Amino acid sequence: MTSSATASSINSRLGPGQIYSQPSLTGAGQKDNTILVSALDALKLHKSPVRLEDFALTHGLTRLVEDEVLRERFKGHPRVEWNAKLDLWMYKPEHDLRSPRDLIALLEKRYTSETSRCAGMRLAELRESYPLAKEAVEDFAKTEPKQEREVLVLRGKDQSAKMVFWNEFRGEQAKGPDDEFRELWHQQKVPDAVDLARSLEADGLTSANLIASTATHSGAANRGGKRGGRGGKKGDSRGRKVRIQNTHLEGVDLSKDYTAQ
Repeated sequence: MTSSATASSINSRLGPGQIYSQPSLTGAGQKDNTILVSALDALKLHKSPVRLEDFALTHGLTRLVEDEVLRERFKGHPRVEWNAKLDLWMYKPEHDLRSPRDLIALLEKRYTSETSRCAGMRLAELRESYPLAKEAVEDFAKTEPKQEREVLVLRGKDQSAKMVFWNEFRGEQAKGPDDEFRELWHQQKVPDAVDLARSLEADGLTSANLIASTATHSGAANRGGKRGGRGGKKGDSRGRKVRIQNTHLEGVDLSKDYTAQ
């Protein structure tokens, strides 16, 4: 019986106005590791410390209260913080970030670390440790002038921040060419396509297009117009040595026609 048929059968037995619906998946599983993962994900949602009994009942994790071994494993997890005096539980983020300046310090540390040189961090990772990370990053990204921005933001197609990097080059290091250089640059006259090859040749240079064209013609000449594949014209095999794989044919003149004998 299909699920739709089952639902129709149940609906026919319900009273007026009652509609059967599939119950939502609220269980945390039966395996210890599955329960621990579910408990960590649920504890992460709480911004303030909670009592274990209330937490377990709210999220259907009663085994944390009933199973002492499982509770000790949960207590000993590096991402779980337990206040023994108040018996309160709280998710412990990987990084202790309390302000936007802490966020900048973490990005700089990650960027300059010997093991992760020039690395950035995912915004989602930052938000786990600092819920206001998105707002802080957007504020830093709006700093004017641009040369003074402390972070560089890598965005997705929807223009939302995905990765954040500490900006190593700021101030004078980040300034573009000065006005004098720009003026000299634009004063340079570029030869047209006809005169460009002559100008390069006069200076003993060769254009990249000419090199590529020469390489293409050279490759075609080496191939000699041969075609490979089934039914194609095969190349000249004259002068090639024949290697005999069948040792029992040694001493037999393979160039001789034995059919007339």
